[in-house]
Amino acid sequence: MEGFTLALALVDAIPVLSFGISMVIIASRFQSPLFMVGAALSVLAGCCKVAWKLVLGVWKKDLRWLNKPFVPMQGAGFLLMLISFIIGFGKINWAGVLAGITSIPSLLFFIAWIGLMGFMGWYRKNKFKNDDAHSNWTAQIINAVGQTCLLLGILFA
Repeated sequence: MEGFTLALALVDAIPVLSFGISMVIIASRFQSPLFMVGAALSVLAGCCKVAWKLVLGVWKKDLRWLNKPFVPMQGAGFLLMLISFIIGFGKINWAGVLAGITSIPSLLFFIAWIGLMGFMGWYRKNKFKNDDAHSNWTAQIINAVGQTCLLLGILFA
């Protein structure tokens, strides 16, 4: 596929790394094995997508089996994380969480993250083409900024 480069793969690794660090921080505080499995599954989905772009960019081989599991793996990971929050709802120190996420600058980063993820959802539904490099660049820049905002929000909380 035309336009898939090493740079594209490396930039796609930024949101995976930011999200992964965010999930490690949350998992260390939440202490839920189910959350950890869900987070790991979601990060693994991102790693598969990065690996697919890396192989495409460097060796010009389209190993679709690396890209195919992205959506189901990520969806399953998010579902497991959500279930873990529902199960562990009473164990969460909500006063501490709310104090952290509503403090400045955390709140600003979380608002930006929510907005960017909403925009990402709209973009994927209306404009994204999986086999188009320009479309992938746009999506991963939105995602990289968004996931970095999530990480900064968590670090400042």
